[in-house]
Amino acid sequence: MSKKLEANGLWESSRMMLPQHKERIIEHRTQIQVQSKPLIHEDEWEIITQNIGMSLNYTLHAIFEVFNESGNRHLYGIVTSVSRYKFKIELENGFEWVDFDQLVSVQLEEGGDYGEAVF
Repeated sequence: MSKKLEANGLWESSRMMLPQHKERIIEHRTQIQVQSKPLIHEDEWEIITQNIGMSLNYTLHAIFEVFNESGNRHLYGIVTSVSRYKFKIELENGFEWVDFDQLVSVQLEEGGDYGEAVF
């Protein structure tokens, strides 16, 4: 009997790959690395808003974790302004506006339990 008809011989004897197959393999690899935004509990939102308020009112440095599909970004700075849907962070080399929808966590530099500042 021919080797092509045994086990996986039919596929192993054919080494040709169509462009559509290659595109699908690349698409599959990129889908694996894409993350979905985590759901944030109400209690965590309360801590986040408190930390943003403390950073704004007392000019405290904070670490902001911002959602990104390829991996979360971490920003270090002070909140200088807050609007209804986003807030402005003063960084070492400028400013950046961050949407509340993209926010994952906020921890004040002073630390403490659950990212709250200790006074």
